[in-house]
Amino acid sequence: MKRVWCLYRVSTKGQVNIDEDIPMQKNACFEFVNKHRDWEITNELYERGISGWSKKATERDALNDIREAAVNREFDVLLVFMFDRIGRREDETPFVINFLVENEVEVWSVNEGQRKIEQHVDKLINYISSWQSSGESIKTSMRVREQKKQLSEQGYFQGGAAPFGYKIIETDQVHWKDKDRKIKILIPDEYESNIVKLIYNLYIERNYGYRKIVDYLNQNGYRGRNNKLFRVNLVQRTLENPIFIGRKRYKSFKGDEGDTQPYNETLRIVSDEVFNKVQEMKQRRKEAITEQDRTGIPLAGKLMFSGMAYCQYCGSKLSGNYLYRTEDRNGVEYKNIIYRYRCPLNNGNIDHDKNTWGAKRLDKDIINSIKNILKNLDINQFIDTSVNKKKVKFESKVTNLKNLEKEKNQFTKQLEKLNMEIASSLIGQSSFTPEQLSAAINHIEAQIQPLTAKIEALKKEIEIEKDNYFDVKFTADELKNWEEKFDLADDDLKKAMLSRIIDKVLLGKDKVNIQFNFMIEELLNNVK
Repeated sequence: MKRVWCLYRVSTKGQVNIDEDIPMQKNACFEFVNKHRDWEITNELYERGISGWSKKATERDALNDIREAAVNREFDVLLVFMFDRIGRREDETPFVINFLVENEVEVWSVNEGQRKIEQHVDKLINYISSWQSSGESIKTSMRVREQKKQLSEQGYFQGGAAPFGYKIIETDQVHWKDKDRKIKILIPDEYESNIVKLIYNLYIERNYGYRKIVDYLNQNGYRGRNNKLFRVNLVQRTLENPIFIGRKRYKSFKGDEGDTQPYNETLRIVSDEVFNKVQEMKQRRKEAITEQDRTGIPLAGKLMFSGMAYCQYCGSKLSGNYLYRTEDRNGVEYKNIIYRYRCPLNNGNIDHDKNTWGAKRLDKDIINSIKNILKNLDINQFIDTSVNKKKVKFESKVTNLKNLEKEKNQFTKQLEKLNMEIASSLIGQSSFTPEQLSAAINHIEAQIQPLTAKIEALKKEIEIEKDNYFDVKFTADELKNWEEKFDLADDDLKKAMLSRIIDKVLLGKDKVNIQFNFMIEELLNNVK
């Protein structure tokens, strides 16, 4: 009697009709064995939720047991419902079959008969069969991903917990995979989405860091989900997650870190300008901390230009300090606080004509000077020359990218057709020889390679252009009615507004030199 081992496999634990699939394979194998009087099933191996394409043969316990048993001559026949149950990898499955046959194990399929390696053509047929199975797995994966993509584009939720700022609602539509379930969608939650907007506003408008935002929210009575206090990690994730501009992260969609689902406007909570401004500020802060240079990041305290004030004589950043001065008013003693800017490197150096500056009067004078300067700026001219110009440049590059990707897609489709033709050519059923197909494939791959390089380079350029455009647009919007906005702001917001238009304020004896950022300088040059 020939000892028969049966292998049953289903790809995923959540596969449709999984409970029916393995019994179906088992019944078919038992019926097949009953037709062979000298066969007897001595062992059955089950693989549930094991992909025959994505999982390597060496990673599958059942195949490892089969190989070891074959070497030890523990069975004579391996029987499967179809050969793709052994595997779908064209670079592995044929060798698994060869290994078993070489160890005197017959490999049979209920539907496809016996696999042999007696002749060279047998090995070719084994390879082509596995190659086709691999192709079917790729197509299945593509169909599933395309279905998920289309569902995502329509706003359907793909599982998991709703990110902060959103809630899950159930629709009337039947789920594509389970008829007993309804399709769900993700939509902004009114209360949480307003907190998300507030977090972005505090980060941009007031230059608050993560901890300060958390303190502000908790102290002002805001609460997170399940009435919990806010924590730094939630604020950090909120300021990094592209879902708030309609691009939900979905790692498995393409398989790369940072991938997002197709754009979905219904998920939007903040504008692209706001989101990109936050990313730019986060990067700038990160670089400043790395280089131990906090230029342009206003520090806490009463001084309006803390973090932006520098000594004109030595270039050192001025530190803020204060002293108490006692005054006698009609017999009552009052303690007055005097705030000052001070150069930390001046120790009697004769090059320093001055080393301390009274902050209260100086801050007021500098702010009045800034207001007078900004009054003379032509914001409309700035929008016409800078904002619109950068927008046209950005949109032009986006159009070029779409054209290049379209051209690459056409070449890719041609390449897929040629690869599909290889199998027919190997068994003599094609009008093209393998040599002709190889030459054609090499030609198309040579066309695709420089296109891919151009696309990647253009994508990087677009990111830079997009940042530039959003940066100047944000500045232009803030400069409109700047004085009015500034006068209505509290101290934190005033310092943040100043830091966005000023690089440095150099202080000397009876002299102040205000250095604006490059965009304001460009505007000032146009006025002159």
